[in-house]
Amino acid sequence: MWFEIGGTEVGRDEGTKARRHEGTKGRYGGVFHFVPPCLRAFVPYLVLALLSGCGGGPPTVPQRPAVIPQAFSDADWAKVLSAVVTPDGYVKWNLIQNDQDGVRESLLNYVGLVEAVSPDNHPEMFATDQYRLAYWINAFNATCMYAVIEHDYPAVMLAGTPPGAIFSQERFTFGGQTTTLNDLVAKKLESAGDARVFFALNVCARSCPPLRWSPYDGAVLEAQLVDQGQRYLSDPRAAVREGATVKVNDLFYLHRQAFLAGFEKLFGVKPTGILEALQPYVQSDSLIVGATGVEKLGFDWSLNRPPR
Repeated sequence: MWFEIGGTEVGRDEGTKARRHEGTKGRYGGVFHFVPPCLRAFVPYLVLALLSGCGGGPPTVPQRPAVIPQAFSDADWAKVLSAVVTPDGYVKWNLIQNDQDGVRESLLNYVGLVEAVSPDNHPEMFATDQYRLAYWINAFNATCMYAVIEHDYPAVMLAGTPPGAIFSQERFTFGGQTTTLNDLVAKKLESAGDARVFFALNVCARSCPPLRWSPYDGAVLEAQLVDQGQRYLSDPRAAVREGATVKVNDLFYLHRQAFLAGFEKLFGVKPTGILEALQPYVQSDSLIVGATGVEKLGFDWSLNRPPR
C-alpha cells in the first residue's frame, strides 16, 4: 500500500474496472447497438479518430509505439521533467494542460512506451537490477502524472470513490499487464528491499519527495537515491523541528518497516525506532539531526502545484 487514511490503509478491490483506454471494446462496444448495419463497418475508424484527436490536436491518451524499439529510452520522460519540474520539485501543471512545446504529448508517448515495455516482458532491455528498479520508479511517477490528466487535474490526489481510488482501484498497464499503483509499489518497488525508493516515488501530492529534473538511471541510481534522501530529509515537506522533537512526514510511518529493515541491513542491529532508522540517509542540515523525540507531521494530498 502507498497510503492510508485516518490510520487505516485504503484497501484494494479485486473487482475493479480495467483502464478506460484499454482498447475500444469496453468503452465503445455499445455504439454498435445504435448504428445502422450499413454504417457499422465505419465505427472502428471513427473511434480511432476520436482517440487520436480528430481535429489534429495533441493526443489525450497514451500512445503506444507501433513497433517495439530495440532499446528502452527515457527521452520523452526526460523532456517532461526538464520542462515542468520546478527547482524545488513541484510541477507546473499549466504547461501540461496547454501542451506547451509538446510536453503533454511527450508524457503520453512515454506512458505508452511503459504500457508496451517493462522488465517483465522485455528483460533483455534492462541489464541489471539497478536498471530494472529505475524503470519501475520512472514508470510509477510518470503514470501518476498521467493519472492527474485522466482525472482532469484534481485538487487533491485522493480523488475518487472510495478516496484514493487512483491508487487502490484503478488499473494501469505496464509491459502489457494491468495492475493498481498500490500493487505495483508492493510487488516491484518495496520488494526490491531498498527503503530509499520511497524518497523517489512521487504521487503528485504536495508532501511527496520532490521530483527530479531528469529520470532515474540505472547507471547512476545509487548516487541519485543518496542525493534524493538527503534532499528530502532536509526539506520541510519531510521534517519540521519543534524544540528537541522533530515531526516527520507520515510517509515514513506508513513504510516504517522498510526503513527499520534497511537500518538493520546496514548495521546488523535493530534501530530503536523510526528516528534512528532515518539517520543513515540525512545530511548535516537536516532537522532530524540531534532530535531526541519524534512525532507525525501529517501528509498533504493537495496536487503538487508550485507554492504561490
